[in-house]
Amino acid sequence: MSIYKREKTWWTDFSVNGQRYRQSLDTTDWREAQSREKDLIGEATAGKLVPSSQLFAKLTFVEAADRYMADRLPHLAPRSVVTERERLKPLRAFLSTLTLTRISADCVRDYIGYRKKQGAANRTLNMELGILRRILKRAKRWHLLAEDVKPLPERHNVGRALQHGEKLKLLKAAASRPEWQLARLAATLALNTTMRACEIRGLQWRDVDFLGVL
Repeated sequence: MSIYKREKTWWTDFSVNGQRYRQSLDTTDWREAQSREKDLIGEATAGKLVPSSQLFAKLTFVEAADRYMADRLPHLAPRSVVTERERLKPLRAFLSTLTLTRISADCVRDYIGYRKKQGAANRTLNMELGILRRILKRAKRWHLLAEDVKPLPERHNVGRALQHGEKLKLLKAAASRPEWQLARLAATLALNTTMRACEIRGLQWRDVDFLGVL
């Protein structure tokens, strides 16, 4: 069993007979949290407490995505957090208020068709479906879809790296016209940081450490 803090509130995470229970203890007091956890373990042992996976499965996708991100934050680098949130945007838009229990293989296929019409590449879609898979696994629902939802084929031709002279030529061309300023800035970021397109699009001023670059 484990008691941990989320913001100012204590939470518990424990297992009884192979079932995992994770929920808020609704207190900011450490001793009270310990007492409430013992009560919950007793209820779980007596079969009076609903496993966290069942409660999670009843959430809407947007609610589940919020909890998923809250749990992932401590384990991800800041840039990975930006990427995860970027990947979640189309999932949120499509699945919206649909509960996890109503997400079927047909629903996922419809999502794939929706994203392909928007021009999403197979690799991008696979990363988005990877997030959906992790969320549904937490809800103990993925096994119901796994046989019918397979990764999309990806191109393994990664192309070639630009030579130094080619990079200079690219930047010179981008700087030749004022209306290409955004493209020039994006190219400069990509060349100096290896950031992906989705990461550059999601970049905000608050992500820039002005003191660190001095």
